[in-house]
This record gives sequence, C-alpha cells and structure tokens, in this order.
Amino acid sequence: MSTTTQAEERDYPILYLRHGIPEAFKVFFFEYYSELFSFAQMLLQRRGIARKVTMDAFFLLWDRRTDFDSAKKIKAFLYLAVRNKCIQQLRAPVNGTGETPAVGEVAGRASVNGTGETPAVEAVAASLPPELLRELFAFAATAV
Repeated sequence: MSTTTQAEERDYPILYLRHGIPEAFKVFFFEYYSELFSFAQMLLQRRGIARKVTMDAFFLLWDRRTDFDSAKKIKAFLYLAVRNKCIQQLRAPVNGTGETPAVGEVAGRASVNGTGETPAVEAVAASLPPELLRELFAFAATAV
C-alpha cells in the first residue's frame, strides 16, 4: 500500500526537472506558458515578442533547473524572468523601422545563427530533445 502524500506527488516533477528529465520541463511549460505569455503580451503589446520573451524565460528555467526545490519558486522565477525580459525590450532603442529589435538583438547581442537567439539561449535550447522543442514551439504558436 502506497502512502505517498499529495505534497510528495507534487514534488516529483521538480525532482525530475532537477535531474534534467525533459518530460518534467514539459510539465512546467504546459502548466505556466499561457499565463506567462499573457503577462508578457500585456506588458509589451506585441504577440511575437511576447512569445519570444516567454520562451526565453523557459529556456532560462531549464538552464537553472537545479536551483529550485518547489513549484512556487519556479513560478516566481518565471514571472521575474518574463518581467525582466519585457523591461529589457521596452528599454531597447527603436530601430529605423519603428520596431524594437528582436530579443536576441537587444543591447548589440547578435544571434550566432540568425534565429534571433543569443548564444546562451541557443545552447540551452540545443540541450533539449528536438522532438520536445518542436512540441513546445507548436504549442506556443497556438496558445492564447
């Protein structure tokens, strides 16, 4: 007979995330993406950049996954990461077309492969399985 408590059951995705299990990352992505995207869109008023900012926050979570021991801390981290990336976007100089540069181009940081990703984000994304990345990007493209 199993006597696993609800708190222990909630901790499993965190333990798996800390150990680098991509499926645990997926759990948090699907749990929080829509509300974080809505938050970014409210601040930026631009869907494309809001989507990029939100994805970057999740890649930062994956990069720092060993730092967290509760879902509450993960959610707080993601909100702070999105907020900070939005502020960075809002402070970015406007280019000649009246558009702010893509997230990866802010403050003169150009993309390595032309995708608009900074080298750090590219490296983190590359550490996730390609099929998972396709699933996450497909979800992000249709969410909210």
